[in-house]
Amino acid sequence: MVHKTIKKHKYFFYNIKIKSKNINNKPGVIKLFLFFLSMILFFFILINSPLFIYPDYKSPFIIPLEGEIITGFRQSYLILEEQKYLKHTGIDIEGKFGQKVIAAGNGIVSYHGFSPIGGRTLVIKHNDKIRTTYLNLMQIYPSTGTYVRQGEVIACIGASDDPSNSAYHLHFGVIYDNEYIDPGDLLKIDYSNISRFIYLGYINDDFDFNPDIRISNN
Repeated sequence: MVHKTIKKHKYFFYNIKIKSKNINNKPGVIKLFLFFLSMILFFFILINSPLFIYPDYKSPFIIPLEGEIITGFRQSYLILEEQKYLKHTGIDIEGKFGQKVIAAGNGIVSYHGFSPIGGRTLVIKHNDKIRTTYLNLMQIYPSTGTYVRQGEVIACIGASDDPSNSAYHLHFGVIYDNEYIDPGDLLKIDYSNISRFIYLGYINDDFDFNPDIRISNN
């Protein structure tokens, strides 16, 4: 009778020891669960980043020509033939004869021709709201309707058709919602903290260019 009681006590304490071990493991299970949850969240953020979705992504816009800005946005200049002052619709970036011009962003060439003031002109349509303009060109490489990537060589400078400045330069303009805006404001934005939705997917629309687009007063 005594022998059986001792066995029961041993068996009883043995079970308690096993249960306490399971209880002590619960914090480890919770930590493991939180680790896997954080990894899932990390990969979700990663696959939604522009670098993952668009491997060629740098930023929506980069400077199309390295050089000094010699004429600013909305700066007044004189047209000698008409003896009148006009507001500058972009920025003039000084360069060397034959210097290559690159696309400021991904898009479709929507215009390739001559403008009344800027001579040889190229327009890239980035989406249904934003276009970039490249004037005072000596040679243009892509034709209308061609898809170009950011950083791709699209033209070279060397003409002197622009009355705003006689030096070899690129006239670079940005049109947003049918208004010229300051390209400098667009180029200095820190896009690293902006969501992937800032990526400018091209939306197929019309191929047009209106040189009389108004200048933003902002």
